[in-house]
Amino acid sequence: MVKNIGMIGDSIAHGYYDEHDMGFFARLAKLILENHPGEYVFNNMAQSGDNIADAANRAVFEVFSRQFDLILVNAGINDLRRRKDSNLQLDFSEGVRIMYWNKLLDILVSTGAKVVVMDLIPVIENRYTEQASLVRYNSDVERYNEIIKTLCQDRGVFFFARYDAWKFRNLDALYKDATHSNAIGHQMMAEKIYRFLVQKKLI
Repeated sequence: MVKNIGMIGDSIAHGYYDEHDMGFFARLAKLILENHPGEYVFNNMAQSGDNIADAANRAVFEVFSRQFDLILVNAGINDLRRRKDSNLQLDFSEGVRIMYWNKLLDILVSTGAKVVVMDLIPVIENRYTEQASLVRYNSDVERYNEIIKTLCQDRGVFFFARYDAWKFRNLDALYKDATHSNAIGHQMMAEKIYRFLVQKKLI
């Protein structure tokens, strides 16, 4: 029987700024089908601009209308916007973010699908221009990744960590702006997640 793989997330998951209009999810689909032709179908439900509240609410309508075998999640970077003073409050408080992550994970787990949550990759802080009113900081990303990892562990959900490896890469060659990967970065993400799925026997 053909299996269904879905993606919930934000502009990065949607494939924003991939010069070939694919994104890492479509590139992942290509890798999977090259090795498992005809065995999978794919649904990218990610939307540019979605925060964790949007992702949780979208999941209510999206995942119950289809039968998924595997659901990938790449969300959260839009929760970490600050004014340029890093001491100013985030758009979403930690408590609110945890509440919506709990909601999202509970929804996804309840479907019976396997769930893989990807952590957030670093931002390039010095690419935020003087004109930008909102910025993101890697200290916030690191803290958020630890929260997400703990929530996943509490539910036995797969957690795919990328941040520690990515922070040592030449991000200028992999990013189109401060936050979004270019085609090279998307291809790298696809290959890494593919190997993870194979290693964990999820495909």
